[in-house]
Amino acid sequence: MKTGSNIYRQQDARRRGSVYILVLGASLIVATIGISALMAARVQRRAVVITADMTQARENARVAIDRALWDIKVNPSSWRSSLAGGSYSSGTLGGGTLSLTAVDPVDGNLTNNNTDPVVLTGTGNVGQATYILEVTLNPDGTINPGTWKRVVN
Repeated sequence: MKTGSNIYRQQDARRRGSVYILVLGASLIVATIGISALMAARVQRRAVVITADMTQARENARVAIDRALWDIKVNPSSWRSSLAGGSYSSGTLGGGTLSLTAVDPVDGNLTNNNTDPVVLTGTGNVGQATYILEVTLNPDGTINPGTWKRVVN
């Protein structure tokens, strides 16, 4: 009888070992799925933050240009001299910064000829995102249709 009971003990030990391996394997699968889900959520959150920063940077660049267009409308006779300094305005908005530069593409001098066009470049920065918009103005300070473009740096 002793021999038979040894066989049963060995089978019980094997079953317990098999169950232990199965539980360990299932736990490993569950842990892998959990870690993968956490990593996917982290990547998704980062994408959302980058998209939000880029959207705000684009708005900051647009605000910089709109600010200059407003100043041109308010001061139609002196806008060229106020833009002549190169970097016209800068500030903060929406957790980022904005700046504007104005350039005469013909000769580089905004004040020497009132018939030259002007290129306004608005830059918005938020976090690691930078967005640059450019528009060409007619000599009278109105926007030249079709000249809005995103500048890729």
